[in-house]
Amino acid sequence: MALANTDTPLTAAATAQPNTAALPQTPPASQPGAEAQPVSAPLPDTIPPARQTPAATPDAPRIKAALAFQGGSGDIDPVSLAAFQSFMQPGDAVAEGDPLRDGVSGILAAVSCSRLQVAFVPETATLEVRGHLPEDGLRSPVLAALQAQMGADITVSDQMRLLPRPQCGALAGISSVGLPQSTDQITNPLLVGDDAHARVLDYSGGDRLFFDLTAPDYPAYVYVDYFDAGGAVLHLSPNELVPLTEAAPESALRVGAKEAGDPGLQISVGPPYGQEIAVAFAASHPLYQGTRPLSEPAAPYLDFLRTQVAAARTEHPDFKGEWVYFLITTHAP
Repeated sequence: MALANTDTPLTAAATAQPNTAALPQTPPASQPGAEAQPVSAPLPDTIPPARQTPAATPDAPRIKAALAFQGGSGDIDPVSLAAFQSFMQPGDAVAEGDPLRDGVSGILAAVSCSRLQVAFVPETATLEVRGHLPEDGLRSPVLAALQAQMGADITVSDQMRLLPRPQCGALAGISSVGLPQSTDQITNPLLVGDDAHARVLDYSGGDRLFFDLTAPDYPAYVYVDYFDAGGAVLHLSPNELVPLTEAAPESALRVGAKEAGDPGLQISVGPPYGQEIAVAFAASHPLYQGTRPLSEPAAPYLDFLRTQVAAARTEHPDFKGEWVYFLITTHAP
């Protein structure tokens, strides 16, 4: 059951007082994507020895690999060919277990305080590495370890972002509330690893914080929370200005206020700038009555929410719910 965000462009807005530092602007390594910011540092011993990432001019191996993997002849790295076949095998074969996929899962899981997922793109023989790391020093070892698993003819594309502590640690408490994370991984054999953020929301100083969501495909009550770097949670919805209401299936929802006269919490972005997270919880039945304090410590709130979800499951046999989260990046105007 997906609690998906809409495709409405986000010309953003916020005042939630993030406390993290801005993302470093170091040069990328190992053919990074547009958001890459690599630095080197060792990972735990569970990560396999690194193989050198293919050097400049990535187009040649991509074209050669794509042609060969589609049935053409050529000097293809057997490691790459085996990896390609592993990702392209039917879903029932994937479910039985596969050494290549298990190896990739082990690499991703070895990085503490992270949520990483890879997506294989067969048309370009590319492995996209998505999600986030707690520090840039872990980027290069992850890419090198994955490149060793993929061989020389599959390009590893770095699309990882930085989500430092304590926000990355807050996700452990969020995921333990008792609701499943919205996912499509179960039916997509091209994905390996934990589902990460659903979207990246980018705001400049002075912008108003607002964004749009789509409710799940069942009537649901939606709770949206902003977790800051200081360990507090700001309740974007519901609160004293925004009452809790039941959302119709797949209806559009707005969080925050775009203009000064709009309903909703008025939040404007200000320093310190950095990276934080917003989480949307959906539940088929209300999780609690009334409203919480506008801002409160995150840990006790998550403990409370866990208790309420368990009680709702006991009281309502048909209870269902889910959650998704968004990375929120703020920067100077």
